[in-house]
Amino acid sequence: MFKKLFKGKEKDSKALVEQILQDLLEKGEFELSTELRQKEDGEIAIEIFGEDEGLLKTKDGRLLLALQTYLNRVVQHHFFGQNIVVRLDSGNFFEEREKRLLDLADKLKNKALSTGRPVYLKKSLSPFQRRKVHQFLAERGGVKTSSIGEGFYKNICITPK
Repeated sequence: MFKKLFKGKEKDSKALVEQILQDLLEKGEFELSTELRQKEDGEIAIEIFGEDEGLLKTKDGRLLLALQTYLNRVVQHHFFGQNIVVRLDSGNFFEEREKRLLDLADKLKNKALSTGRPVYLKKSLSPFQRRKVHQFLAERGGVKTSSIGEGFYKNICITPK
């Protein structure tokens, strides 16, 4: 598998991603199947399902995110300069996680407004998740948000205006 990654360029990004993902799932002895779709904008959407689906979602989906990150790096290496993005999901995991996060942000916004004091979303969030929360709360108004902390994962402070 790894010889294929770094010798020669594959012409079809979807076929490359499919082969690498299948190799990884086989080597990991996962009982999982995949369904790939390449969208018109170049995005490769992958749904993973099967007996070991729960393993992908544990610890806030770290394995699912790791697979997605790895596949995106491989695609960037082979198709440098092209706008191809790989999105993995399993049982609408990311959609449900985003909904829970935005529900929590809304509750904390209401708490900040009712108490008149800053409230902290203590769960450390990735830049993508923080951006979603900042945009969500900016659309609703009444509060201002800021990221707190060092490094990749940070917390959010919600302060009444």
